[in-house]
Amino acid sequence: MADLLECVIQIKGVADTPRRLGLRLREARERTGGGAEADARCDAVACRMADAELVFQDCLSRMLGEERAPLPPLPDSRAVVAPSRSAAEAQALFAGRRADTGRRLDGLSAAQLNRVGVEPSRGPMIVADLVALMLAHDTESLGDLMALG
Repeated sequence: MADLLECVIQIKGVADTPRRLGLRLREARERTGGGAEADARCDAVACRMADAELVFQDCLSRMLGEERAPLPPLPDSRAVVAPSRSAAEAQALFAGRRADTGRRLDGLSAAQLNRVGVEPSRGPMIVADLVALMLAHDTESLGDLMALG
């Protein structure tokens, strides 16, 4: 059974990530003075986050739609991603996707937060676990931006 208060706090953290991403991108550019290498790393992190959000949304849909749903592998926050768009474009894309995820999470009941899916490497996990993993992915990705400079 999920700790509902902890999960609600994590949902709020997940919803705040787009704001924090914008802040960390600005800080990274200020610390590095721009530059092609720093810009490429910012682009890669923002693209990784936007792409990961699609996987998180898919997992959430599967878990809510079918008990013990098979899930795709969750995104790795350490994965090196070749940027497919600028950080600004990826940030906007991520913000829109995360807003959709946030609206979905806000309306979940305790029973829904405890729905089970089966991830290949982790095995059974509940929606509340997915939220915690999303927040961890966000935090690690934002940490990559903090390390620039």
